[in-house]
Amino acid sequence: MVGVVPHDNDPVLISAVMVGRKVHWVLIDQGSSTDVLFWSMFVNMRLSPNQIWLHDGCLVGFVRGQVEARGYIDLWTTFSDEEVVKTIVIMYVVVNTPSAYNLLLGRPSLNRLGAVTSTKNMKMKLPSLEGKIITIRSNQKDARKCYC
Repeated sequence: MVGVVPHDNDPVLISAVMVGRKVHWVLIDQGSSTDVLFWSMFVNMRLSPNQIWLHDGCLVGFVRGQVEARGYIDLWTTFSDEEVVKTIVIMYVVVNTPSAYNLLLGRPSLNRLGAVTSTKNMKMKLPSLEGKIITIRSNQKDARKCYC
């Protein structure tokens, strides 16, 4: 709990590196069955629409019902605690809907990473390929901005 302001329900919000850029406002969502890249971040990263595998489908139970998926994209994503890193390819569903977040990491990636998340401690821990533990701290100040 060092460095964590007492809270009831702050989301775990981290940063990751994708396409050589640090991406902030990454929501860890253990309740999500998919990993999501929001269109605004896709555009901001200057990715090519040609990289998207088209898919006609919707995410149900998402943002007041359902949202149409633009498709899928595979991106190398790196998680780090400044000392140790772990990089995996994540298949994101690309959606065009307003969001307070840039990415949503769901169970598929959390399971592949071997991640354990503590909402009380505002941290996510995962093993590196060398067997070391990577501890990623949530940005609690930014997480609290999501409520506005």
